[in-house]
Amino acid sequence: MMKGGVKSMKKMREISIDDCPEIGRGAHGVVYRTAPDMLVKVYKESVPLSSIQKERELARWAFVKGIPTAIPFDIVRVGERYGTVFEHLNAESASDYIKRSPEHFEDFLRRSLVLMKQVHEITAAPGELPDMKEKTLGWLPRMQQLLPAELFAKLSDIVNGIPECHTILHADFHLKNILICGEELMLIDMDTLCTGDPIFELATVFVSYRQFPSIEPMTAHILGIDVETAAKICDRMFELYLDGADEETIRKVKDKAQLLGCIRIIDYMDRHPEIPDGKRCIEICVRDMMKLLQV
Repeated sequence: MMKGGVKSMKKMREISIDDCPEIGRGAHGVVYRTAPDMLVKVYKESVPLSSIQKERELARWAFVKGIPTAIPFDIVRVGERYGTVFEHLNAESASDYIKRSPEHFEDFLRRSLVLMKQVHEITAAPGELPDMKEKTLGWLPRMQQLLPAELFAKLSDIVNGIPECHTILHADFHLKNILICGEELMLIDMDTLCTGDPIFELATVFVSYRQFPSIEPMTAHILGIDVETAAKICDRMFELYLDGADEETIRKVKDKAQLLGCIRIIDYMDRHPEIPDGKRCIEICVRDMMKLLQV
């Protein structure tokens, strides 16, 4: 397997990203513009070729399903890492768009909400994609080690009470995974696609714009915005998604989204002990969960 992977890598076209601007960032890689109509997503060194090939197939599958996304054209070598090339794609990152056109901030949020709901109108067959509730239930045992018994029981009831659902979720819905292509918004990073109740999508929104920035403000800057703007995006996305809901309802949905987001963060940090301040991140998430569960 290893020999085959090295042989394939040697045959790949090599490209450089020197001085290329970053326009997108996901959990496993960074998207750069290498030409006016060409983008390349460069993966972390830890991402194997098999995962990249799987993501390319997922992107094609998502496109056929009706999700606006870019389909990778080719797999290339970028130094010691792999990359996927998107050609004939004249796109701008959502964060750059907001900075360039602050007067369109509200309009952009409404359009991104339309995009999110467009994804949520699509369903997958059982077992076709990972199930986010099933994954979250798999992460729960770790929470039992971190929370008092009565609070863990309450958390378990909340997760178990989430309806079974085959709605497609992007599961990493934030500015760095949204591209502006003319008048169209497009999602990238299809490797996180899964199914589940939309509350799990809202959990990723909360994590991206409120939970992580509250722990480390630099995470907001990675998205191309400041902490205040990140909080504003989070609050407005919840208001728009829960159109017409009163403040108390919105607060309760936010609280549940934060709980689910913290479970996901703790699992991620547990699996990546090399991340600086990962232990501190877990401690803060546990603290926040305890406050929410004690209400």
